[in-house]
Amino acid sequence: MKNVINILATKRAKAGLLLTSALGSASVFAADHTEAINAAGADATTNYTAVVTVLITVAAVGFCIG
Repeated sequence: MKNVINILATKRAKAGLLLTSALGSASVFAADHTEAINAAGADATTNYTAVVTVLITVAAVGFCIG
């Protein structure tokens, strides 16, 4: 019975070591997407400005014609 307990303890230790090393390597290989996020934010600001400009222009044309 002690032999079975020793085998299970060894397997548990190996599984813990494997899990710890996998989590540690995942953080090493994580990519830095900060630049892409900042570029997307700049594009969103540009698109928002364009939409506001078009809406103001359409409203001005609508008031002038009406």
